[in-house]
Amino acid sequence: MPITARYILVCDDFRREDNGKFILIGLYTPDMVVQQIPFPMPTLTFFLNLESDRPGNFGFRIKIQHQESGTILGQAMGMIPVLNPAQPLIIPVKIGGIQFNSAGLYSFSMTIDGQNDPLVVTWNVVLRVPGPPGGAPQAGQLPRLGM
Repeated sequence: MPITARYILVCDDFRREDNGKFILIGLYTPDMVVQQIPFPMPTLTFFLNLESDRPGNFGFRIKIQHQESGTILGQAMGMIPVLNPAQPLIIPVKIGGIQFNSAGLYSFSMTIDGQNDPLVVTWNVVLRVPGPPGGAPQAGQLPRLGM
C-alpha cells in the first residue's frame, strides 16, 4: 500500500510555529463532548501523519460520516504530492460547516486512489448537559457533604 497512516488526530484547529513545530488546539481524546444537539461545528481539523513507500501524486477523497445513520456531514478531495518517501507527510485537513445532529459514532475516512482500504479514525459525539449552577443536587440525587 503506497500510503499508510501513522496516526490521525481530531482537533478544533492547529498552528505551526516559526520553528516548524505544531500546536494542536482542542484535541479530542477520545470523545467529543457537546452540551446541545444539534451542535454546529464551524471547523473541524484532522491532523494526519502519513507515510508513503514511493514518490508520486496520490488523489484522495475524504468523507465524514455518522456511522449509525450513514449520514455524510462533509466531503473533500485533493492530491497528496510525495517527493521523498523517507519523510513523513504531515497533512492537516480542515472541514468547515459541520453540524452534528445526533450523538453517536462518527468517522473520518480518506480513500486514496489505487488503494483498497481507506485510512479511518472514529470518535463518539457525547451529549452532556451541564448540571445546575452552584453544584446544587439534581432531582433524585443526594447532596455531597464536604469534610
